[in-house]
Amino acid sequence: MSARDYALWELDRKRLPGWRPGLFRHRVAPPADERDRDLAERIVAGVVKNHLHLLMLMAHWSGRSLKSIDILAQKILAIGLYQLRFLDRVPAPAAVYETVELARRAGRRRAAGFINAVLRNALSKPPPALPDRSADPAGYARLVLSHPPELFERLAGEYGIATALRLAEHNQQEPPTVVRLYRGARAEDLAAEGVSVVPHRQPGMVVVQGARKGLLGAWAERGLAQVQDPTSARAAAALDIRSGQRVLDRCCGAGTKTFQICEMLGETGSIVAVDRSADRCALLREMLKRRGISNVAVVNADMLAGAEGIGPESFDRILIDAPCSNSGVLARRPEARYTQSQRNIASLAKLQDRILDDTAPLLRPGGLLLYSTCSLWPEENHRRIESFIRRHTRYRVLWQLDITPSLDADATDYHDGGYMALLTA
Repeated sequence: MSARDYALWELDRKRLPGWRPGLFRHRVAPPADERDRDLAERIVAGVVKNHLHLLMLMAHWSGRSLKSIDILAQKILAIGLYQLRFLDRVPAPAAVYETVELARRAGRRRAAGFINAVLRNALSKPPPALPDRSADPAGYARLVLSHPPELFERLAGEYGIATALRLAEHNQQEPPTVVRLYRGARAEDLAAEGVSVVPHRQPGMVVVQGARKGLLGAWAERGLAQVQDPTSARAAAALDIRSGQRVLDRCCGAGTKTFQICEMLGETGSIVAVDRSADRCALLREMLKRRGISNVAVVNADMLAGAEGIGPESFDRILIDAPCSNSGVLARRPEARYTQSQRNIASLAKLQDRILDDTAPLLRPGGLLLYSTCSLWPEENHRRIESFIRRHTRYRVLWQLDITPSLDADATDYHDGGYMALLTA
């Protein structure tokens, strides 16, 4: 099994427009070689980011409607077309051969000749005419930048057409790897062969090039650095956490902000880290054990009302990093661009209200609560806080901050988009 087999396995688990998941029945383990894993991950991210564009190319060079092409064959074709159009380091003959062989291994032997013909057409025949960026910005966003109409209309409504196009182009780029240094660690401590480290504009953060996932994980385990976007790092820092306090990390995920809070507290305070995913909680417990951290209690729960050991006014600081549409981090989470519907955002807003209401009684008088999302939409941000304040009159807003993703920024000034609001009771 090659990097392409693993890429197909990963792609087949995703819900993308027009593609039903779960068609590739053979489970594929990640490649043992890090270079193959890197290639697989790049193919997956590239196909997702360029999904609508690749479907257009597929229809053009096949001369057939997409409805007439087997969906698993479409996924295999997309892997081949992405390599031909976007990966200069993969020789075209190798990309064609490997894609055809992938079709055979994936149980699509009858489609192998068709896939070969389409890829050969991509090499020998002209591409389709594309919408003009200025004359047809919505068409350009959809067919060139693979941003669905509903997403582009939302972006244009919030920022105007010109900025919406720049944001869509930003989302097509590969974001840099930014890590936050743990207290006492220095950039020099990350030195490794083939790895470059330069300071980020935000203090305590550096931009890393050439570091694979294994090395990044080793840095985190050793307490040197952890991957974290500068916008994300600002959330916990805004809580003014002090030693000896009791802190609730609501929706803690894999624990990126949990470890950041640990540093601020030291050994004299305590943290309750909560997440609805049992798998994420298990991973966080294991990492805390390996790091020798004992003042964090990990709770696997959806809502906290009535949870053992968590009572009214029992926390000095609360961080709610709420589940959201991810509209401010589409460069890092490209599949989220296909779920930016009004229905989905309304559903998320209801969940955000439930989490806020469930958490509201837990803050001590005079304490601080920070609500954050990685969304750009007012429905998930300002409007949620405005609604919350009307329902919970003991709270007041100290400040709110909208953060637009960095556009045309150097890696040393790169940051994701998001929102945060600091409240007190």
